Amino acid sequence: MRFSLKFVAGLLLFLAGLGAAGLGVKSLNEGLAKREEAAEAKPKDRQERVFSVVTGRIDNSEIQPKITAYGEIRSWRTLEIRASTGGYVVNLAEEFRDGVSVEKDAFLFAIDPKEYKAAVADARAAVSEAEADLKEATQSVGVTERELAAADTQRDLRASALARQEDLLRRGVATSSVVEEAEMSLASAEQTAASRAQMLLTSEVKIDRNRLRLERAKIALSEAQRDLAETEHRAPFGGLVSDVTIVLGGLAAPNERLGLLIDPTALEVAFRVTNAQFARLLSDDDALRKIAIDVTLELDETPLTLPGVIDRAGAIIEAGETGRLIYAKIGSQTATLLRPGDFVTVTITEPPLSDVARIPAASVTEEGELLLVDNDRLTTSTVRILRRLGDDVVVSGAPQGAIYVADRAPQLGKGVKVKIVGDNAAPSPTTPANLVTLDPAHQEKMIAWVEANTRLPEEMKSRILKRLRTGKAPQRMIDRLNQRIGG
Repeated sequence: MRFSLKFVAGLLLFLAGLGAAGLGVKSLNEGLAKREEAAEAKPKDRQERVFSVVTGRIDNSEIQPKITAYGEIRSWRTLEIRASTGGYVVNLAEEFRDGVSVEKDAFLFAIDPKEYKAAVADARAAVSEAEADLKEATQSVGVTERELAAADTQRDLRASALARQEDLLRRGVATSSVVEEAEMSLASAEQTAASRAQMLLTSEVKIDRNRLRLERAKIALSEAQRDLAETEHRAPFGGLVSDVTIVLGGLAAPNERLGLLIDPTALEVAFRVTNAQFARLLSDDDALRKIAIDVTLELDETPLTLPGVIDRAGAIIEAGETGRLIYAKIGSQTATLLRPGDFVTVTITEPPLSDVARIPAASVTEEGELLLVDNDRLTTSTVRILRRLGDDVVVSGAPQGAIYVADRAPQLGKGVKVKIVGDNAAPSPTTPANLVTLDPAHQEKMIAWVEANTRLPEEMKSRILKRLRTGKAPQRMIDRLNQRIGG
């Protein structure tokens, strides 16, 4: 009986729990259904998202693109001042110092001339001796000629005497012994004449030899005089003295380099351009055009700009180099402030392009797709990229007066609704850059490179270091230093 009651009670409790579970599942399903209905109904009430964009306005006009490159000043007229003769430096001009400007034919230094004066005197004595020997040989020829004439006369007389004796012998008047004596006298006279002829020939050869000896003596005298003249050195042209390595009283070896003489009016700039830029500098017959350029040297906050003209292209492409190396002449009348080794900026103005626009490079894709704003909606237009000028590009085919998106974003595309903020013009690409704050590690690297560079003039080096140590520098200065350092 008790067992049956317990069984019934347990069964009731199980059924009650099962019913409660069913009610819970039903409530959960109803809640999920209501959430789905709310989720489906919610987008119908959501508003379209609007993106804010910075825009610019297309202004097609005529533009003259400019190629900007960085180069180095070089001198095509540099003379190594060498000691032609060895010896001690006994005289040294005050102008023979690094950085001093000298005029043409200005005295530089002199080597001790004592040894070379003695050599000249010895060479002159050798010339005098050779002249005396030549004179003696000439007189000897005259004497020998007279002796030969006398010997010929004596031989002729002996021959006549022999002929008479032979005639007398045939007539029976003379004896054989007398004829034989006449024959012996003739033979002796002929031998004497032959000897005198040989002496004449020897004397004539001696004249030739003494003439050659005199020529050699004169050559030796000329060389000795030249060596003596070269003990005093003068400037062959006006210029700047550099790399002086000699002091007063120092011993100079023959052909030792004692300094450099640089012509400040014979300067050129060597700079490198890309292959695409080089192609735009060629004429229709693939010759490099003589295009005018501007060479800019940074002098603290006051840049110095000088005119120049493209002269030629490099002969070879060295290993590891790209693009083309170009040389340009600089006007001799305006280049007096430049020095070989100066790091300069080269600006080349290309022929003008008509009906083109200059826009930021961030506004167009590599394929030339440009986003335009039309009634708060974005549309696309395809343009042709002609040039890249720093952070800008020059394009053709853009609709005149159209408003374009100056800075593309990944979420922007055709049909997107946008809101224009700011002016309807992109920032001017010609606005000068402000000072850039330097990274400490990069700042130390540039300072160390400038301090270690021995080719920069001290004045320029101090100005660059002063600017770098402030922690801020113009972007152009940073770009040039990065290119030289390799950063």
